[in-house]
Amino acid sequence: MKYIYLFFAFVFVISCKTQQKLTQNIPSQFKNINCPEGGNCTFEVLKNSSLQIKTDEFGKLYPEIIPGDKLVIKYHFKKESEKGIADSNYSEYVYFEIDKKVKQIILNDKELQKVKMVFGRICFCRDAMGYFKVTEGSLFLFNTNGTLQLKTKFKVNKVPQIVTEINENIKVGSKN
Repeated sequence: MKYIYLFFAFVFVISCKTQQKLTQNIPSQFKNINCPEGGNCTFEVLKNSSLQIKTDEFGKLYPEIIPGDKLVIKYHFKKESEKGIADSNYSEYVYFEIDKKVKQIILNDKELQKVKMVFGRICFCRDAMGYFKVTEGSLFLFNTNGTLQLKTKFKVNKVPQIVTEINENIKVGSKN
């Protein structure tokens, strides 16, 4: 009889531990499956954040993520560095923000600024680097049951770019 009580106590403890693991925060960073060749990609959903687009003393744009009540989406493509070549680092970023409660967004061209969409090209390359507002392209986003379905195509005329589209389905957990 004593073993039966120990067995039930053990099962109870294990089931409580499982409940804790299920309710823990889901990580906000994901490795991206749909990534251009020759690089690695990550996709982040930053909860309880807001995206501010600022300008430095030289008139160049840069994004700043601050605490807020929105979701900030951050996509990062990092090209594989060439061995033996200093300053061969190359990255591209896409940022935008959405309201947590929004279920669907469909935007085209200049409407992309409603979500503050910016593209960043960071490299050792003259005048063709920095952050730029995206005003050409499309964004389709569906936020249902804790899953973001994102499809965007865009072009920034001011700089060459590798990433011109993102097509992802990301499970981000509850809508808290």
